[in-house]
Amino acid sequence: MTNIFNTIICPVCGGGLRRENRSLICQAGHTFDIAKSGYVNMLPPGKEKNARTGDEKDMVRARVDFLAKGYYSRISSAAADVISGFTDGGVICDMGCGEGHHTCRIAGEVHEKTGRNVLALGFDASKYAAECASKLAKSCGYLSRDGIGGDSDSPVQCAFMPGNIFHLPVADQSVDCALSMFAPVAGEEARRILREDGILAVVSSGRDHLLEMRQLIYEDVHLSDSLPETPEGFELVTRRNLRYSTTIENKADIASLFVMTPFYYKTTEAGRARLAERETLDVTAEVNISVFKVKK
Repeated sequence: MTNIFNTIICPVCGGGLRRENRSLICQAGHTFDIAKSGYVNMLPPGKEKNARTGDEKDMVRARVDFLAKGYYSRISSAAADVISGFTDGGVICDMGCGEGHHTCRIAGEVHEKTGRNVLALGFDASKYAAECASKLAKSCGYLSRDGIGGDSDSPVQCAFMPGNIFHLPVADQSVDCALSMFAPVAGEEARRILREDGILAVVSSGRDHLLEMRQLIYEDVHLSDSLPETPEGFELVTRRNLRYSTTIENKADIASLFVMTPFYYKTTEAGRARLAERETLDVTAEVNISVFKVKK
């Protein structure tokens, strides 16, 4: 199994880390305690780069509740299928992992498809998201009950850390796949951490994603065919579109989906009222999966 300490580094000085009791410590003495749920906070205090905040608790809770129902399982499965075509297991770094649902599913499915060990590192600015993700990883058997760096013989390991995706505590050229799902693309940082033949996989919303919800809550819906731009220093190698319809089965799930979208902050009271009236909701799920490689 890939040793996590060959990949993660001290976010303060960049030195190597080791585990001692319930802490990770570097040679310079910087210490990072392992939380009860198993994560380690890798956000250095007092750094300007930490200004970006993670998901609020209500959004994280909504994501946990909604994604557990399987409405978006086809998205993580499609991402795992694409990733497996370019990498034979190894290290996946999810840059903006949220509550960890997609990270865990992708890690497990990449292992199933390739038969190789997988180490997935998930970073998000939200401590609460990292806590939820770590609990999920433990329930899947992907994280030691003793937390990050604990003993585990699982061929799939997932470790979640509050961290800045634009300044990751990850060693140079130590990652096989940098993953960005519905998150800002930190291209420069992805280029730094990727191995020579590694890939950057970007999962982004398609033109008609949640179209029916948008039509319900907005008076005027503007559709855009925009795709993620190729980050500087990368070249596009493939792009896959996934589109399917699903029925959100009850009011609670509709509300959870709404809260976890950007629409939640941009909808009028009238739009919210129209959505709240629905008992079920048929929606289109559409995403684009773009794979980039570093230019040689």
